Amino acid sequence: MSSYSFSDEAVSDLDDICTYIARSNPKAASQLFDRIREKCKLVAQFPNMGKQYDRLSPYLRGFVVSDYIIFYYPRENGIDIVKVANRSTEKT
Repeated sequence: MSSYSFSDEAVSDLDDICTYIARSNPKAASQLFDRIREKCKLVAQFPNMGKQYDRLSPYLRGFVVSDYIIFYYPRENGIDIVKVANRSTEKT
């Protein structure tokens, strides 16, 4: 069975993002979190489907949800999410 996990940094990133969005729109923050979670479930089933970010770190991959990139490392039975970043800060 495929699974996904969040690093402490990724949890902190998501918390900061959702807290910021919730200040003006709590429903949008909840919807974003749900969309990220659903996409994580999908990518965990197909870990190599994300874009490669080898220039940043070997084996690093990422996928986009809304304005955010979720960075992860594939593993045999899923993915390990290490960072959630705003797309406007992406350096590729």
